[in-house]
Amino acid sequence: MTAFEREVLRYLGNAAPDARLMELIASVEAEMRRDIRPRGVRRRLTVAVAETGVQVEGFYLESRALAQNLCGCREACFAAATLGAEADRLLRRYAALDLPRAAVWQGACAAYLEEYLNGMEAALRAEAPGLYLRPRFSPGYGDLDISNQQAMFSLLELEKRLGLSLTPAQMMLPEKSVTAIIGLSKEPRKAAGGCASCAKTDCPNRRKEA
Repeated sequence: MTAFEREVLRYLGNAAPDARLMELIASVEAEMRRDIRPRGVRRRLTVAVAETGVQVEGFYLESRALAQNLCGCREACFAAATLGAEADRLLRRYAALDLPRAAVWQGACAAYLEEYLNGMEAALRAEAPGLYLRPRFSPGYGDLDISNQQAMFSLLELEKRLGLSLTPAQMMLPEKSVTAIIGLSKEPRKAAGGCASCAKTDCPNRRKEA
């Protein structure tokens, strides 16, 4: 089983990989890789980490969890990625015509974004020899309020560079888009990220421990 397939299953609530579902996942993945082109931007910025949050340019991102994640970092990479409007359009189409495919498409979009961000991290790591990357952290995660998307949009010029917009509820359009903060430090430090650092242990999408 590929990493992409495992991620889709996780986003389907750690569904059992029966033959019929795996065939549907393969079909959706083939369509997605053929028709959807992820795009992203990133920017390395100096950060000042305090006890209750992080200062970056003219913004203070209030979050003890983010501050803990970036402790010891003087720099961070601010990143964004999107699958574009076509991914949203096809999801709406399948939601109206084919609910099983819509559910898999939803999970595949999340997995595709994750894969793309992993690639962005790999490129960042290659450009920053001697520096260590911290786990990705996004607005809306932990105690970093979703309203901090406004800062991400300003720092990365997301409307201009990726054509993204924010709703009054701070949701991104196209919907299949994500922003993230990646700390850069001179010293390695084991830091829990993703599911391991989340207190919601009953989440159906939680990664299973290895």
